[in-house]
Amino acid sequence: MINISNWLISTESAVNDFTESIFFIGNGEIGIRGFSSQTKKNKDYDQAIFKAGLYERIKKDIYDMVQLPNFIHFSVKDENYKTTAQSLDMREGLLTQYGESANFVLESKRIASMADKQLVCVSLNLTAKKDCTYEICDDFSTKVLNLPVNDDQMTNDTQTVALLECVDKKSNCYTFRTVHSHMPITISWQNFGELKGELKAGESIVIEKHIRLLVGEEKANPDVQNPWQNNKLAWQKLWNDCDIVIDGDAQLQGAIRYNIFQLLCNNASENPNVSIGARGLSHGRYKGNTFWDTDIFLMPFYTWQRPNAAKNLCLFRINRLEQARALAKKKSLKGARFPWMCSTSGVEQCESWDIGACEIHVTADVAYGIEKYNSIANDPVDADELYKQTSEYWLSRFSYEKSKDKYSLFFVKGPDEYCGVTVNNTFTNYMARHNVNLALKYSTLSEQERNSFQNFSDKITILYDEQRDLYIQDELFERLEPYNIENIGDEPAYKTIDYDKLQRLKVLKQADLVQLATLFPNDFSLEQKQNIFNYYEPLTLHDSSLSYGVHALLAFQTGQKAWDYFEKSLFLDLKNVMKNVGHEGLHMAAFGISWQAIVYGIAGLKIVDGNLKIESNMPEQIKKISFSVYYKGKKYRINIGENNSIEEEC
Repeated sequence: MINISNWLISTESAVNDFTESIFFIGNGEIGIRGFSSQTKKNKDYDQAIFKAGLYERIKKDIYDMVQLPNFIHFSVKDENYKTTAQSLDMREGLLTQYGESANFVLESKRIASMADKQLVCVSLNLTAKKDCTYEICDDFSTKVLNLPVNDDQMTNDTQTVALLECVDKKSNCYTFRTVHSHMPITISWQNFGELKGELKAGESIVIEKHIRLLVGEEKANPDVQNPWQNNKLAWQKLWNDCDIVIDGDAQLQGAIRYNIFQLLCNNASENPNVSIGARGLSHGRYKGNTFWDTDIFLMPFYTWQRPNAAKNLCLFRINRLEQARALAKKKSLKGARFPWMCSTSGVEQCESWDIGACEIHVTADVAYGIEKYNSIANDPVDADELYKQTSEYWLSRFSYEKSKDKYSLFFVKGPDEYCGVTVNNTFTNYMARHNVNLALKYSTLSEQERNSFQNFSDKITILYDEQRDLYIQDELFERLEPYNIENIGDEPAYKTIDYDKLQRLKVLKQADLVQLATLFPNDFSLEQKQNIFNYYEPLTLHDSSLSYGVHALLAFQTGQKAWDYFEKSLFLDLKNVMKNVGHEGLHMAAFGISWQAIVYGIAGLKIVDGNLKIESNMPEQIKKISFSVYYKGKKYRINIGENNSIEEEC
């Protein structure tokens, strides 16, 4: 059981797969799962320390996020150690593990420094139960493997691959390189404290290990006297910008902070060539790849509270426009098409033919995320060419139906991945039209291009039933076989129903049109939003971590029952709602959409005529909310409660 309080996440249980994920810590550049620093891992592919942006080829054009050796191992020789408790102090990113052996009580602490992104610090506080000698072992095995995870979630992976090789060992410094690209990796460390000695009963000693990780041509930062304190101060600055303070129960407050904490831990905020994978740095699931999750679910948090980080996430996409053009050409199309799964290579990583070929809305999602950043931040990125190139892709991907004088999209899959391959998914068509409208607004176009883009925008198919005042998900959805979702049970449908059958049922995996209504809140009337929610939610299985928070957001905005969805999204990992946190890692999109449900849903933050406005939808479980945002270079404090206010901060 995980205990949650204002700033502390804790448990009285021993280390297991679930707690390894929950007690993950990172600084955006380095991520470390919450495994025991006292007990070595049994499997060479289960070290679970990652460096942001470090990928290596596992086969032609396919890459995996490289696992690093367990460099934090730090144990007492000849002592069998048992973990008795663990705690995570989110104020300073400090993980503490408590345990004991026959002769000692041990307290182990670790940080991935937010002040020095190359640095990891581990300490061991050793208290003798009786008079005895001790010897500290700080070596680590150089053998590490990757276990690439198949795109098919029903496939159990067994084939390991070596992506690292050790090329040099010196005292307190090992050098590795990746096996194909030969990227150099240096791991060095310093020990502070006596590694051998004697203790009388009740006496204690503290030994520290400071580890520095360098990749490529990276130069070592200068050491400082007290890196623990520097890390604490860096976290204080982050929380000053990013904290959301509520007047509610401590568990709710702690869960909100945990979501924000992990959004900070998994973002390499200063690096324009690193994005955020679906599981961040907490696991190698999906080979560490970036999806539309980053552009749609995560970007708002960084845009409003860490604008420089958001800018670099935009630049990550812009810097891969050339690869997006190559992918469109490979598909016999024009312009630029962004990959469904993206590593730092910018090359499509999805090996599932239907998803990789059909779930193409990601290209418009990229344009959407960048434009939203530019509309809020004071330091916009130049995306004019991206808007133009992606629009050219859409014009070549759609088919013109002369008999209807409309552009239609065939062989497409929307956010609802259970729908099968369909025709005219409204989410995708709507996003594509928005993408083209961005090019019309911002890009330099010839008269011919402008006329072509405008004609496409005017004639794209958008499925709408005027009689019901309802947008239709796609041309096939209402013809699918009705199914009683109560027959499915608690497990995700894809685990109990063959996909061949599942894609013919009138059920949704996750938010689709509900998602669209949250992205364009001003385009839909209140009645239309309610109609979308009331029609599609009863058919939605919420078999994705993306779904609960989106439904919460729209429900808050439309005055419907939202709290159950919000709780499931907010506590998705802490309460293991999806039952996969241990063996798949943390769900980054759920953190991002939970933040949106608070800021856009409960607080009702919006921009009206260039000014910040709030339209709160406060649930009874919360009395007050307070947080800060950056808008056009200025910082504002937003207070929601009896007296709502927006005040510029100095």
